[in-house]
Amino acid sequence: MAQRTEKSTRFWAALVLSLLAASVLSAALLFLLREDGSRVEIYRNGALVETLPLDQDAAYEYQGESGGGNTVVIQNGQVAVTQADCPDQVCVRHGPTDRTGDPIVCLPHKLVVEVVDGKGEAALDGVS
Repeated sequence: MAQRTEKSTRFWAALVLSLLAASVLSAALLFLLREDGSRVEIYRNGALVETLPLDQDAAYEYQGESGGGNTVVIQNGQVAVTQADCPDQVCVRHGPTDRTGDPIVCLPHKLVVEVVDGKGEAALDGVS
């Protein structure tokens, strides 16, 4: 019986280590494949509502369907959500980004701000 328990323990340890190694490799790959972007695409409910160049300073006031709003600011080649009236403020705390594969999301207002490369592609994300 002790031999069977030892084999089972080895199996589970090997499985956990394999999954951990695969997770670390995937995260490193996603981080290394991110690129500098050239444009910002703003989506509301999954529909593209605005495309802005990342190399020109601008501000975009977003009004959600339920009356809430966000302020999206492009400055110094980076985009950030600087103000939001949602309770969690996750989008504001995300901070500025200029890299593909690093979207800023405001779930309460159904807003996604995504940096894309010159070809209009957002590169790899966590789902790819």
